[in-house]
Amino acid sequence: MKLTIWQRLDLVARQMVPFVATLLLVMLALVPLRLPNAAPVVPWFALIAVFYWTVYRADLMPPVAVFGVGVFHDFAAATNVGVGALLLLLVHLAVMPQRRFFMSRSFAMTWIGFAVIAAGAMLLLWMLNALLEGTLLSPEPAAFQFLTTVAAYPPTAWLFTRLQRWLLRTSRQAGP
Repeated sequence: MKLTIWQRLDLVARQMVPFVATLLLVMLALVPLRLPNAAPVVPWFALIAVFYWTVYRADLMPPVAVFGVGVFHDFAAATNVGVGALLLLLVHLAVMPQRRFFMSRSFAMTWIGFAVIAAGAMLLLWMLNALLEGTLLSPEPAAFQFLTTVAAYPPTAWLFTRLQRWLLRTSRQAGP
């Protein structure tokens, strides 16, 4: 059965929801809090989103979307451009072969898996930034951001799960 133009547009819009939701979270995380040294307090939502969508809907978060999110975050946060994009791509690459493992486990096991991957990503982020800055950076901001990111995973995953269920429900209702 051939899809109408409106059905095709609806399908494309639905397929873009994970990417757009991730960009919105990145923008939300970059809203100034007017608190001194607040950057380490803010979770790295892009990392959460890339992990979640790679596990549950890798078809909707391909490497090009991951790269786009990373570059957008790097520019918007005024960080070393390319570092965040590289790390998000590495997370995507690390999670892809483990998708079945994570999908067949409890939420607690998936959360622990996220924490392990986030620890590696944050450590690599800290090391790359220190290398690019040419000085040894304090590890405390990176450690604190790791903790807030791991703590933010459950509510963010809950939000993404609701979003994914809504997408599937509306796609079944509007399907051919």
